[in-house]
Amino acid sequence: MRTRVRLESPVRAPDDIGGAAISWTDEGDVWAAIEATGAAQGAAFDAAPALSAFRVAINRRSDVRAGWRVTWGARVLRIAGVRDEGAPRIVLICEEERL
Repeated sequence: MRTRVRLESPVRAPDDIGGAAISWTDEGDVWAAIEATGAAQGAAFDAAPALSAFRVAINRRSDVRAGWRVTWGARVLRIAGVRDEGAPRIVLICEEERL
């Protein structure tokens, strides 16, 4: 675990027209081991985003949830799932989407 990353959680703030704006709250910096697991092309709204998948291992935390994100330098990884098998580390299944 040689990479320093930041964990962020979403915060919804209601707007004036009944919707909500999402902002991100810093949940702290952690050491991580990051492994690329694959890549794919998607198609949505006349764009072809490139999807990259990563496994991010961090020391055990009980508060990390799917829907959070990991910022890794200029990259932002969406946490799609958390694998917790009772070990000292948890694995975050992440996706990075770029247009």
